[in-house]
Amino acid sequence: MKQFILFLFVLLPFCVASQVNEMFNGPEIDSANPWRVDSAGFFIKDGRLQFDASRRAKGVHTVKLDIPYNADGMEWIFDVYFSYKPTNNNNVRVFVYATGEPTNIAYFIQIGHNDGNVSLYSWPPSGDPQRIIKGRSNILTKASNGVRVKLTLENNSKMSLYTRLEHESSFYKEGECKVASLGIRKGGVLNLQCRYMAASMDNMITSFDNIVVSDHITSTPLEPEEPEPSPAELPQLLSVEPVSTSMLCYTFDKPVEIREAVFHISEIGEAYRKTYVDVEKKTAVNALFEDEMEVGKQYTISYQGVTDLSGNSLSDYSVEVKFEVEGEEPDDEDEKDTGDVPSGSILINEVMAKPGDAPEMVEYVELYNTTSVPISLNKWEYKNVTGKKVRNLPDVILKAGSYAVLLLARDTFSLVGNTALLIPIEKFPALNDQGASLHLYNASGTLIDSVTYAKASPGKSWERSASGWHLSTDPRGGTPGSVNSSPDKEEEPPVNPDEPDSPDNPDEPDIPVTTDPVQPRDIIINELLPDPYARGSEYIELYNRSDNPLSLSALSVATRKSDGTLNTRYPLAAVPHDLKAKSYLLLTKNLEGVTSFYDIADPSALCGLAKLPVLANTSSTLVLFRSADETVIDEVAYSSKWHAHSIKNQKGVALERIDPDAVTQDAANWTSASATAGYGTPGYQNSQYKDASSGSSTGIEPPVWIEESGSYTVSYLLDRPGYSCRAFVFNTSGQRVAEISHHELLGTSGEITWGGIACNGSPLQTGVYIFYAEIYHPEGTVRRFKKAFLIR
Repeated sequence: MKQFILFLFVLLPFCVASQVNEMFNGPEIDSANPWRVDSAGFFIKDGRLQFDASRRAKGVHTVKLDIPYNADGMEWIFDVYFSYKPTNNNNVRVFVYATGEPTNIAYFIQIGHNDGNVSLYSWPPSGDPQRIIKGRSNILTKASNGVRVKLTLENNSKMSLYTRLEHESSFYKEGECKVASLGIRKGGVLNLQCRYMAASMDNMITSFDNIVVSDHITSTPLEPEEPEPSPAELPQLLSVEPVSTSMLCYTFDKPVEIREAVFHISEIGEAYRKTYVDVEKKTAVNALFEDEMEVGKQYTISYQGVTDLSGNSLSDYSVEVKFEVEGEEPDDEDEKDTGDVPSGSILINEVMAKPGDAPEMVEYVELYNTTSVPISLNKWEYKNVTGKKVRNLPDVILKAGSYAVLLLARDTFSLVGNTALLIPIEKFPALNDQGASLHLYNASGTLIDSVTYAKASPGKSWERSASGWHLSTDPRGGTPGSVNSSPDKEEEPPVNPDEPDSPDNPDEPDIPVTTDPVQPRDIIINELLPDPYARGSEYIELYNRSDNPLSLSALSVATRKSDGTLNTRYPLAAVPHDLKAKSYLLLTKNLEGVTSFYDIADPSALCGLAKLPVLANTSSTLVLFRSADETVIDEVAYSSKWHAHSIKNQKGVALERIDPDAVTQDAANWTSASATAGYGTPGYQNSQYKDASSGSSTGIEPPVWIEESGSYTVSYLLDRPGYSCRAFVFNTSGQRVAEISHHELLGTSGEITWGGIACNGSPLQTGVYIFYAEIYHPEGTVRRFKKAFLIR
């Protein structure tokens, strides 16, 4: 429970002294002393004023001293000792100064926080205290602690805070700030508070000594400041390379921190997404921008706010560049290609995603050079789009008409063909058993080949053939580094012996098989992405609510005009297959614009169509209808206002339907896709899915180590969509050491992934920690969870 405390500072009709110099040499505090004790429990022992909170209930315990003020200069010095480690809940506040009207601001020093600092706060008459000087961290983190605190007020306008630990001879300046110069008082109260906001344990004694309040400022011997790291010691920028027309990669020679960094391109603006290429190394950063750079145009590329892992700032960077697409023809036809090769020159030819029990088999991807010249793979990129992983290929040559096999570096592979090029890759991205999209780019960033393989069969690879993809028929389960096997021979359709053969009549047209027409609400509009990322693609997701497979060949989609009539109709006759019962189908103009940004659970649920309606970012009405009679199957007039309140930037965030059986045109039945699902669930069940029959369990579990992914997973199950979450990790001393979730929008169920990394960027050490999470709903529900767990 929060503790609300009201302080009343009373002007005194007299001044008790021109200076306070209290050593606590008397035997006890009584009415003969100038101190006023508001809480029982203070006593003098061993020349110190002490308060013993051992086994006391939570509370705030106070002792006060009336003091005069001097507008020209004031100084407060005092010693504080703890027989324990102070925290956010168990600490000392010393109220030193308060202004009168019109400002009425109180100033206090708090000694003790979870991160072990001493800080200065201002407290206006309404509202919460505001920290105006934050001291350095980790100076009060021992089992017992002592510190001398000094605060100066110059000309009633500037405060400076200093600290000196036990056995130190010089002060450290924690900082300075300007203060309110209105409402100067002639006197006030020195207020010492011992705050215990949790049930106290044994040996929780706080002591004060050597309290000096003076009307003049003395000199302050300071510790020599640590020298700033020399430019040579800080990370140095090695290169800035364009990954695409809207993404730049910044490479440094040492790890960097980018939490507060801003990457900028003139005429385009700030990057809206910044990520490490390798989160462990932290030496390369990809910055993604809203708009694309134009070839041949000059830009200014800059960044600021980049630091090393210790918080030391790198110099701001700015350079003028011209964006060009490089590529030169080789002087000799026989020379190897340097990277600017046409699409289709090298194919992704075979994929083994699930070796199963196949002897000696491992996961691999096979490439095939379709040309008559050798090709350099130097700086080429292999991208597992579904797994969101990119790996650079080494400087090797793939001969004409030859194969290369990509696999995990630690795997040994004896089945690969003798003439094949074996390319071991560190941290080769795992291949999804349920299917995935894979891309291959040359050194110039041109997409050379892209494939989407279906659900894997244990011990069999997917192989490419002239007629499409098929499961390998080779006895080994695959043909890595050699010619692919032939697909199984298709069986002839059975002949009905009772039906006489009749030759085809060339003069009689084929008559399509007629089926019952799709009825209203058999297929619904289930998810929309009107405002995609730069280089992303809008999409429309449909869901078959019925119990039967349904053909979309007789359906169309269109947007509705303001007068109620339909805009251009876009038939769905090109959809290649029926939509199975209780299944999803995603429609988009550009498959790569979806697979590059979102997890894909079932690649076969994605369909690329050349023409679809344009979805307005803010609002529009989308209609699914029968082409012949324009019977509406489903219709939604969506709005960007349907997004969750916690979503500040709607770009790339899909709108999801919550309950497929509820009314479509109900704003309460739509919300933003969750952050934990990557802000979109194209082709599979929505992250915010919840039907009326679902239970009402609400909970979030502490992190669990997942060996396969090398990270921790926080699982949750909620009673309704719309919850946001913040989650932290504390050590057993109560210090917050890591942040797992920062106000993330959750789905109704899902997982938050956390790498086990502390706030300082390093992995947490093995031991027991406390997981704390708060989930809160826009309707006002707040639920908190706390549980111990183990870091391995």
